[in-house]
Amino acid sequence: MDWKNFGKRVAVALVAAPFILWACWRGGIYFWVLIEAIIFLGLWEFYALTEKKSVHPNRTLGIVVGLGLAWQIYFRGSGELWLTTGIFAVSLILVELFRNKGSALLNAGATLLGVIYVAGCWSFLLLIRELPREYPHIDYASAGTWLVMMIATVWVCDTAAYHVGMTFGRHKLFARVSPKKTWEGAVGGLFFGVLMAAASHYWFVRELRLVDCIVIGALVGTIGQMSDLAESLFKRDAGVKDSSTLIPGHGGVLDRFDSEMLLAPLVYLYLLLALPR
Repeated sequence: MDWKNFGKRVAVALVAAPFILWACWRGGIYFWVLIEAIIFLGLWEFYALTEKKSVHPNRTLGIVVGLGLAWQIYFRGSGELWLTTGIFAVSLILVELFRNKGSALLNAGATLLGVIYVAGCWSFLLLIRELPREYPHIDYASAGTWLVMMIATVWVCDTAAYHVGMTFGRHKLFARVSPKKTWEGAVGGLFFGVLMAAASHYWFVRELRLVDCIVIGALVGTIGQMSDLAESLFKRDAGVKDSSTLIPGHGGVLDRFDSEMLLAPLVYLYLLLALPR
């Protein structure tokens, strides 16, 4: 084990984790600002990855629209997102028409993918936090406990997968994408993720049944780990180890929050189906 790097990871986690969990629990403008910061930095890193493939994304337009999606969700709701998406698509094509820089298809595709993959997926965390707007009988603070459970379960799953894999890992999970990940580590992450989510039900989660917490824990242990692999796929394609060096010991924002990206939309969908109206 790289103990020096491990020490940096622990030190950063001790400083950042309480603030992140507090923002999730508190909600409101504090959580919105956190999501906007993550989207801005995540889009910057994602477009830097695409540039290593000789693509020229429209970084400015993509970041502005990505930040605008989270702004619209928080201040105006999600009802008019189709209009924002349509205007973005038209603007992107028109700008690319006059840009004349590299491949128009690749440029437009990379710009659009960044907005959908980074800003769109992370905006679902805002949608989860603001669900009580659509369910007046649910206390606003309850959605904060759901997010705290989800984020904490992701961290437990990642940590368990790493240590179980290091100790017992023998069979490669997806060698083409991430050579160090093993089936043993993935199963360990799933087990402890479900255990953490179930324990959260008895500890602090409000207005969710035990079965709901277990399902969310299972989503973390499966889709969350697949989301991690998806980000690894992009990094491997770009020929880099980390998306950036922004966070000491952790890499970049995409590296630290990759599990939540594909996970958040499915958790949101599950909550829509599970919560009583």
